[in-house]
Amino acid sequence: MLKAPTSVATQAIAACAVLVTAAGCSSSDGSPTRGTAGGVGRPADACTMLSSDQVASAVGTPGPYNGSHEDPGADGNPVWGCAWGTSDSSADIREMTAARFAALPGLTDFTTKPITGIGDKALLATMNPDGRNPSVWFAARGHYYVVSVEVSRSELGAGNAPRENTAEQTLARILAAQL
Repeated sequence: MLKAPTSVATQAIAACAVLVTAAGCSSSDGSPTRGTAGGVGRPADACTMLSSDQVASAVGTPGPYNGSHEDPGADGNPVWGCAWGTSDSSADIREMTAARFAALPGLTDFTTKPITGIGDKALLATMNPDGRNPSVWFAARGHYYVVSVEVSRSELGAGNAPRENTAEQTLARILAAQL
């Protein structure tokens, strides 16, 4: 179970996560998501996709990073995803609906720009007006995901946005290759 956000930056990321969760976190065709047998497709447990060392290396802060499963969505259904965290930093991947993914470029609170080398249709989203709380949104095998990183829970503005963006893209590349 994730703890309640304590900083303004964490609260903003949590608010974005709530929007993603409230929009629904089933597969893009509306069916619940499950891992597939035989090693084809994504793992049933997102927390197995990254090690503590991989997260620490990308985020640039020491671990150990412990993985925990996402809280259930607003509809009570499980959300496919994982949050890896320490007391100071975190990284998160979660699935979203195709509709939520498609709506992102039209949201006035965010600026988006395409990025390459991460799944399909990858976008970097940053909050207006200062670029804080970046996140990487991408598609892979018909599912839609968002990756977010918080380098320091004590940084309330855009000061860590460049580091967070770099870490998100690094982790998203690793994750997309496994999805």
